[in-house]
Amino acid sequence: MLRNEELQVAEDDKGRRSLLETVKAPLIFSFAMGFVAGFVTLITSSGGTDNPARLDLGLIAFGIGFIATLLVISMLHLASRENPEHLAEGSGVNRNSEELYRQQVAKRREDARRNKADEAAQARRGAGEPEDGDEPTYGRRDERR
Repeated sequence: MLRNEELQVAEDDKGRRSLLETVKAPLIFSFAMGFVAGFVTLITSSGGTDNPARLDLGLIAFGIGFIATLLVISMLHLASRENPEHLAEGSGVNRNSEELYRQQVAKRREDARRNKADEAAQARRGAGEPEDGDEPTYGRRDERR
């Protein structure tokens, strides 16, 4: 049986490995895009076969392509990641706003239902209709008046 410390070390190794795996693919893709940008710039900047290749422009294009692609991939990765559950609990800024919203909506609906029922009861009393549970006064004199 693993002790707490050994279990924690095993989880840390898994976290490090997953971080390396998540960084590896975007770096390779960014390198490939940078290479394509650098190669195209290297070929097109020479202006033909009579002129020498412009290695400086190719390296600049490689750097720009690599950094821009890596930036876009990292922003997309951050935008698609879900927040951990423990951030939605607590008080203050980290309060679970969805649950508070549901409670407020339920309270407002209950208040509206009560107000509507009270208004309906007031209208019935004003019209002389019997209260809930009373028998109708068809053809009889109303003693309440």
